Amino acid sequence: MSIGILLGLLNLLVEADFKGIWLNLKHNRAFWLIGGLFSLHLLGLLWTDNLAEGFDDLRMKTSLITVPLIVFAKAKDSWNLKDKIFTLLLASICFISLINVLTFYQIFGFREYTDMRQLSLFGSHIRFSLLIAFGIALSLFYFDKTKKYGFFLIVAYLICYTLLSQVLSGFVAMLVVFMTYGLFKLRQNRFKKIAWVVLSFVILILISSVVYLLIPPKKSQLPINETQLVSCWKRTSKFDYYGKDKKNQPVSSTLIRYMHSKELPADSVGFIQLTKEDIQEIERGTADIHEKTPGFIGKLNEARFQIHSATNPNGSTIRQRLEYWKTGIQLIKENFIFGVGTGDIKDEYKKKYEKNNSLLLPDNRLEAHNTFLTFFITFGIFGFLYLLYVIYDVTGKSYQSSDFLGFVFILILTSSFFTEDTLETQMGITIFSFLFSLLSLKNNSSSSTD
Repeated sequence: MSIGILLGLLNLLVEADFKGIWLNLKHNRAFWLIGGLFSLHLLGLLWTDNLAEGFDDLRMKTSLITVPLIVFAKAKDSWNLKDKIFTLLLASICFISLINVLTFYQIFGFREYTDMRQLSLFGSHIRFSLLIAFGIALSLFYFDKTKKYGFFLIVAYLICYTLLSQVLSGFVAMLVVFMTYGLFKLRQNRFKKIAWVVLSFVILILISSVVYLLIPPKKSQLPINETQLVSCWKRTSKFDYYGKDKKNQPVSSTLIRYMHSKELPADSVGFIQLTKEDIQEIERGTADIHEKTPGFIGKLNEARFQIHSATNPNGSTIRQRLEYWKTGIQLIKENFIFGVGTGDIKDEYKKKYEKNNSLLLPDNRLEAHNTFLTFFITFGIFGFLYLLYVIYDVTGKSYQSSDFLGFVFILILTSSFFTEDTLETQMGITIFSFLFSLLSLKNNSSSSTD
């Protein structure tokens, strides 16, 4: 990503058409809108205590200004290449996801997977899941445009990949795509029946998932004899019974839960019925055989246990996020107006965890995992409101102009903002700034995107 950005900037320097670049940018509302996000980080250096971390954060956030500069500086050329760029992007998404799948099923040699997050070989599984969702949107868009049914096959494949990957953010983003597609079809009278079918199906899936998550898992009444389990486990596994599995969960609780999920008593009688594959699953951190169910159902089972039964936040992605958010809200109350400044959020979180005597282990004491909270903590109420304004402005203009891709893209990103620090990683920032810029281009306009 960095090399691509540097090559783009070098191209502008070699051409040296600085007057033309300025004419393209000075009335380009989208460029200055996204530039405002970068300016917030620059301004936040004025009241930070950790300048070294602040400048490092600013270095990563330069993509917020450099990528739009590359796209908008040659707006007319970018517009003319738009369809080719999207076609290449869709092909790349399909190709990379295919490599991921074939590697997962050991077609390209043996590779051990301890977690489905490792399915994404070339970058963040969450950020890639957002690209998969946008790939579905691109396929629907080009099907409407070309009437080529091959795009439906791509949609079906990307749906299967999303379900296999078990990324909840990706699943939600996929539902956002189909809901948006249904809403846009409602605006076209001849497609109203199809739109209602799509919307009804999406709503049914959402309601079913929520209801399933709200139902507590059945508590086992089977016996537990840890003395026998310790003895059996020592003879079978190199993992310490009182230590951690590969997901950093207590081996003892993983073993007991796994055996009970198989309707086995947690004692020597039940233990001898475990297979070699069962032991390997326990070592990987699989605490319930239902979590081994391929695709999204397995993830739902894992999430349901975390919601209803997990008491220790460590090893539970949902419980950990609740700790992040609770701590983040405390920081907002203490720094409501201006925030803590660019570069201070890690230090402030660390201090707050120590002050609260958090149950989180040091390795799990992370930041907000919520883009809205991160902006509020870092820049205060004004930075938070500016982020909301950017989202409102883009969604409003996209909907008014019936721009399906622009509208669905910002909704995909916004859906991820609730559970991820999407704009705190190089991959997330690059995806946001590149697609935001490309989707803001207008036909026959080399200077304005109003």
